[in-house]
Parts: sequence; structure tokens; C-alpha cells
Amino acid sequence: MTGSLFLLLPIGLAFVALIGGMFWWAIFSGQFDDTQKGGESILMDDDSPGTSESPPGDERS
Repeated sequence: MTGSLFLLLPIGLAFVALIGGMFWWAIFSGQFDDTQKGGESILMDDDSPGTSESPPGDERS
């Protein structure tokens, strides 16, 4: 039991430090600066039919 703690405790602490470092980097690199853009991009999507699409009923493919 004690031997497994000597192995798992440093591995767990390394994972916590790694995740904390990645979160710290994400905060200070601007990952969370514009949280509204993703939601608004869905609403502002252009759903008009394009010229590259074939007309309905045209089944050449």
C-alpha cells in the first residue's frame, strides 16, 4: 500500500501542475477574451443557397 502511494502521489501532483500550467497559459494567452463570438456566429450564419450547389431534383452525382 505504501509503495503505491510513493508512485501515485508524484504522478497525481505532476498532473495537477500540468493542468494548472495549461489553464494559466490559456488565461494569459487570450483564450477567454471573446466568449460571445462563438454563440453569435451561429446566429449570423449565412443560410442562403449558394451558386455551387446543384438545384433540387438534379441527381447527377
